[in-house]
Amino acid sequence: MAIPTSNYGTSYYNINQCVSFNQKIPSALTTKLSSFPCSQVTIWNHTGATVHLSACNCGEPYEEIRIPSPTAANPLQPVIIMGLTNSDQISGSIHGTPGTMDLYCRAEYFSSNPVR
Repeated sequence: MAIPTSNYGTSYYNINQCVSFNQKIPSALTTKLSSFPCSQVTIWNHTGATVHLSACNCGEPYEEIRIPSPTAANPLQPVIIMGLTNSDQISGSIHGTPGTMDLYCRAEYFSSNPVR
C-alpha cells in the first residue's frame, strides 16, 4: 500500500493542527499560555516545583489545577485540559521557586485525526 503524500482526491483531510511549545513561567507571577487556536492543551511539568494552572471562562469563576513536581513516587504525568477555543485561556504560575522555568505544552484540535 502506498503512503499518501496529499489529501487530494480523498475524503480524508487532517484538520488537526498541533503546536508544541515551551512556555516560560516566572516565579509567583500568573502568566497566560501562548495563544494558539485549539480545543485542548496537554501540559507536562518539568519545572521541579508545583505548577498552578487556572482557566477562566468569561465571567465564570476559575478552576485551579495543581501539577506536582515529578518524583519517583509520583512520575511525570501530563494534564489535558479540554473544551478550549485558544490555549491562552489557561494561565500558569509557580510558587516558592525563584527564577523563570519552562512548562512544556501541546495545543491541538483533537486527540485523534477525524475523517471529514
